[in-house]
Amino acid sequence: MVRRVEAPADCTRCGTCCFSESKRHVQVSGDDHERLGEDAEDWVHWIGNQAFLRIVGSPGRCAALRVEGGRYLCAIYARRPEICRALERGSPACAGERALKELRVRPLTRPA
Repeated sequence: MVRRVEAPADCTRCGTCCFSESKRHVQVSGDDHERLGEDAEDWVHWIGNQAFLRIVGSPGRCAALRVEGGRYLCAIYARRPEICRALERGSPACAGERALKELRVRPLTRPA
């Protein structure tokens, strides 16, 4: 049985897609790296010749994720990688992220 996951009313109240234990969670293309600008290396780590957004903490979360007043904000939102831009609230990919990670991440992403 497939469990239906409701779309978040607002992405800044969810943040689930920004959590991962994988060091390869968000691949950064050459265009993405250029868009990140001079401080790209603050956000990116390399595995061989591939760049990925840096994952920090436990549980792992994107280094650009900021929690402010119970909201989950991206410190590089205007410059974020294309894969982050393409993920739409309520899309099948969003639902997949939430279904996969909800039990592990939901207690951490529930606003206080």
